[in-house]
Amino acid sequence: MQSKIDSSLDSMVTDILTPKRRISEPRLSEARANSPWTECGSLATAYGEIAYWSAGTGSPVLLVHGWEGTHADLEACVAPLVASGRRAVAPDLRAHGESDGTTASLYDLAENVREIGAHFGPFEGAIAHSAGSPAVAMAIAGGMVARRVALIAPPLNYERFVRDVARALDIEGDALVAAFLARGVDVTRLDMPRTAAELDVPALIVHSADDRVTACEGGQAVAKAWRGSTFRGVDGLGHRRILRDPETIAAILRFILDQPSPP
Repeated sequence: MQSKIDSSLDSMVTDILTPKRRISEPRLSEARANSPWTECGSLATAYGEIAYWSAGTGSPVLLVHGWEGTHADLEACVAPLVASGRRAVAPDLRAHGESDGTTASLYDLAENVREIGAHFGPFEGAIAHSAGSPAVAMAIAGGMVARRVALIAPPLNYERFVRDVARALDIEGDALVAAFLARGVDVTRLDMPRTAAELDVPALIVHSADDRVTACEGGQAVAKAWRGSTFRGVDGLGHRRILRDPETIAAILRFILDQPSPP
């Protein structure tokens, strides 16, 4: 009986670690034809091929999507970065978009970011959304250089996420956490405020009060823990509409490019 329970939990862990690829191959090709990117390629990593897109020249700025996202999520940043004389670089992380892999933990995503950083960095700035935020923060804590960082809707805590999933599935939270640990994914170790407290890179944290995917309180906690960071609260932009809001994107780019705010 116990073996059946363990097998069921392991299957749940696999499901949780398997992101849905949001864009099918034909739509990716169509999106490429109308995108601001001028180059696409791939990096060979221990995790397989990681696809990336870039545009522009000069100092690179890294753009990192969230869970079940793609490089296209932060395309609103590309044209302004190119116009400012920078180079925008955006990967599809493991098991996302056009990159290899079927499953990924946040630690896998952080390793992807670190490898992208080793190839394209050091970065003048990094902009990340949702699950891309801890990936960037962990990569910087591990030595990747990004001189300024903007995080959009960062999650608070990996273990809390797993326990929320367990509650939604009406299963024991401790059992699901143990199943993750058995798979080598230590969800108890990744806490964004704790990681943020190790960093002193200038940071901007942006979060919408009506975000139903990652609570705004999480962004506030990250900003409080990150020395010298600034929190920008907005409302009515949810978890993904915030990526297309012109005012929010303009504020993020002013911060990344270290430009003064308009009067």
